[in-house]
Parts: sequence; C-alpha cells; structure tokens
Amino acid sequence: MPSPGIAGRIWAAFGLLLALLSLVLARAGAFEGDDEARRDGADLEVVIKREALKLTDPRTYKASLHLDAVRTVELTSPVDGYVRGVTAKPGQKIKAQGEAVRLDDTRAALVLKRARANVQAAQVEKKLAQAKSDADLVALAEARLESAQADLDLAQFEADRLVVRPPLSGDVVRVYVVEGEFVRAGDKLAKVVDASRLQVEVPVERSEAAPGGTVGIKVEEAVVKARVDAVMPLAERFDSLRELTVSPASALVSIDNSAGKFSTGQTVYSELIPLMPVALVPTNSVSNASGGDRKVQVLREYVVRDLPVRILSKVGTESVFVSGRFNEGDEVIVYSSRELADGTPLRALAAASSSGNEASARGAARPGTGNKSGTSAKKPTEGF
Repeated sequence: MPSPGIAGRIWAAFGLLLALLSLVLARAGAFEGDDEARRDGADLEVVIKREALKLTDPRTYKASLHLDAVRTVELTSPVDGYVRGVTAKPGQKIKAQGEAVRLDDTRAALVLKRARANVQAAQVEKKLAQAKSDADLVALAEARLESAQADLDLAQFEADRLVVRPPLSGDVVRVYVVEGEFVRAGDKLAKVVDASRLQVEVPVERSEAAPGGTVGIKVEEAVVKARVDAVMPLAERFDSLRELTVSPASALVSIDNSAGKFSTGQTVYSELIPLMPVALVPTNSVSNASGGDRKVQVLREYVVRDLPVRILSKVGTESVFVSGRFNEGDEVIVYSSRELADGTPLRALAAASSSGNEASARGAARPGTGNKSGTSAKKPTEGF
C-alpha cells in the first residue's frame, strides 16, 4: 500500500490529466463551433473603394417630343363674319376640297345676283349696238359687258371663299368654332392633317445620323426605325444635352404611317434624353450584366446593389456619364477585394479617407446572404 505522500502525488497527477483533457475538449469544441459559424455564414472581411455620386435630376434634360403630320393645314376665316354651318367633325376624315365650315353668305349671294343681272344687261346693250351697226356703240357695249363679267367673276370668287375647304384629304383633328359664332379674318376654324407620314425633331449624335439613313426612336411602347429627312444644328430646347453627347445635332425624322398604326400627338422618346438620374462614374466601375446590358455596383445603406445603367457619353478615358435608378446617398464601388453579390450587406470595421471624393474602407460581409431576409441591414429603397 503506497504511503500517504505517494498517494497524494498520484491523485495530483490524475487531477492534472483531467484538467488537460478538459482543455483539449474545450478547444476542440471551440474549433467545432467555428466550423459551425462558417457554415452559418460568419462575417468575412472585405476592402472596398467607393466614391460619392453627384446626381443630376433627369428633368434637367427634359424635352417634350411628339409625332406631327408631315402635311398639316390650319383652316382660317377669310373674312369677318358669322359661322353659318360646321360640317367638319373631330376624328372624322375629310376629302380634299370638301366643305368644312360655311360662313354666312347672305350678302355675298345678293352681290352675286346683282353681278349676274349686270352681265345680262350688258349683253342686251351689245345686241342693240350691233343692230344699229355703229362701231363705237358696239365697242362701248363690249367694254361694259367685259366689266360686268369681271364683276360677276369677282362676286363668285368672294362667295366661294365663304365655304372653307381643305386643300388635302386627311383627318380632322381640331374644330375651333361652332355655328353662330362671330369670327375675324384670320381666326382658326379647323385643323386637318394627312397622317400617312409622321415626323418629329429629335436630338442625335451627329456621326450616327445622315440624311436618307435611319435612327431608332421609341413611340410610346413601340420601337421604330425612322428615316432621317434632314440633319440640322442642335435646337435650343436640347441645349442641356451637350454635356451628355460628343457632337449633338437635331434630326428631322419621319415614319411611314400608311397602315394607320400611329397617330399625331403620340409621345416620342429619344435615347439621348435620359429618363432616370444621371451620374458621372469612373469607367472601370462599369461592368457587363446579364443579357448584354451594363451595370454598376453601389453601396446603398450598407447594402451592395447592382444597378443596370445606360451609357451616355465618355469624358476622356477615365469617366463616363451613365443613367440609372440611383438614389441620393449612393456610393459607386470602384474596387472590391472580393466579388460581392447584389444584396450583400456590409458592416463597417474601419475607414480611412483618401484624396478627392474616393474613400477606402474595411468591412465585414456576410457571404452568400445575397438579398435574403434576416440580415440586420436596412431594406434599400427604390427610385430617385
């Protein structure tokens, strides 16, 4: 039987062995916990460089575009008078020289009647003069007959003017008067258009448009190839687009509408006029998206967002104007040490500002979360 001293040392050694075993088990448990954390999506460190975006409201470049008929006529009143009848109706077709509006012709009818009587009287005088075989009387009678005939023609012309007729066949799009209304000479009565060919003036890149060629325009929801009829200096209402285009110009383009697919007044959209906020971003921040589109990544409320953009124009080789659904406060990601999926939430660890508007930051990203719920990041907002 061991002595009490030896037994104490044995029990002490056995206790130390248990403590070491417990420590190993604890550390093993810790490593096991780390693997579990990794499986659950533990934070990973990522370094990004980003720049604050200066956004331009798309309304800065707004210009109203719509289809007009190549052939349009405004019917106006030839004289002062009352409207006696309105044959033209909005939305209806009318033939060339068809009656559109008739003005009061009471006086004109009386003048015409008198002129006809004068012609008859002049004819009788000429007949009597010829019966007398007097050359002078015959010459005088012929002159009076000629004058009376001219008065009759003039009276007929004035009477015909009171029936207003369009010089072309087309659609009546506006009627400005009603029966009984008094109008002055030059007042508008109706508008008639020949909608078989429609046109619109749009901004274009000068190098991409030539007379006789085609350009793409969007008529409401339909994309149409329009013929370029003329290329002109940029219209003043498009002047704000100069910073978005290398060499801007105005083009008068037209589309064949013989099938009646389109109507005058339909809204037209130009590719050069942005509909979403505009920003100047570094060229290397633009990448390819699925389907051949272009995109940039932004940091929005500590969430990575992939935003489809439309390239507008380059500024040198390092910057480019793009249009997309940017929000105030968005920061474009210029560099990332890891590939970040859309919807990845970031948590800032440390940040250090550098020169200019560029900033670098170290953060923690939860990989694989994407746009899943259950993260602590705020839900990003949409729109401008």
